[in-house]
Amino acid sequence: MAQNKPASIAPAQLAALMAAALLADVFLQPFGRRAPLLTAQHGILCAAGQMAAFALLLTLLPKGREHALESKAFCGLLRALMLLSAALEIIQGERFYSQAMRTGLPVEIFLFLLFVAVFYGVYSGLNALTRTAAAVLALTAISMGLLLLSVLPQLRFVNLQPSALNGGELARDFASQFYLAPELILWAVLWRPEHSQNRKYRPSAVFVWLFAAQALFCLLGEMTLGPAYQQEEQPLFTIARLGGISVFRRLDALHACVWLLLFFVKITLYFSLFTQRCRLLVIFDE
Repeated sequence: MAQNKPASIAPAQLAALMAAALLADVFLQPFGRRAPLLTAQHGILCAAGQMAAFALLLTLLPKGREHALESKAFCGLLRALMLLSAALEIIQGERFYSQAMRTGLPVEIFLFLLFVAVFYGVYSGLNALTRTAAAVLALTAISMGLLLLSVLPQLRFVNLQPSALNGGELARDFASQFYLAPELILWAVLWRPEHSQNRKYRPSAVFVWLFAAQALFCLLGEMTLGPAYQQEEQPLFTIARLGGISVFRRLDALHACVWLLLFFVKITLYFSLFTQRCRLLVIFDE
């Protein structure tokens, strides 16, 4: 049964991979939201609650993990989840690409190139994908540094929309914005017992960094756009289009390319785990 175990990944690599996948949702906001974005104040508080819920859930998921990994039913369920999640993410990613690159590729060519890149990523293996994720995170940090510099003259504290905290309203906002990321299940699948000995790369540490990034984005959006921030479908991309550094007035395409790399890492992760579960089902049948 040793060959049924998922690929062994170092804690630092796993943390980078999951951080990249989770950050993709922050940069590429879902289209067609029923509710508008929250104010920065409520957004930060709800993000704190969501990250705490993620950390709690991830401590519970690994219990009985070894038994689940050897279950044919679990492998089948995980495959279905990965396919559904990948399909929804591809739709969102293509819409973001079409919005960001108004003279971009037709959807057919975009999907073809995406699947070619994903096939290569899956073929290269999870360890190669984790190294790619670390490089993409570094590029994302540079992108955010440039974005912050580009909009620095436009930041206004008066644009913030503080309000008296109401427990009922905050609970409704939390419920409307909360979602369970499929990466949490993938994290539990790839997590190894020996990873718990490394405090630096425990899930709780990663969620602290993710919360800090999300809080920064909420403040950056509202301080730049004011009340209009809540009506934007892709607030960070809108900010990127407004900013500029010296003679470089249109850096939004550069930012979009970096954020799409996060999307690529996430989709490749889904298909990597999908093919891994398919191989395990073949082993079970034998």
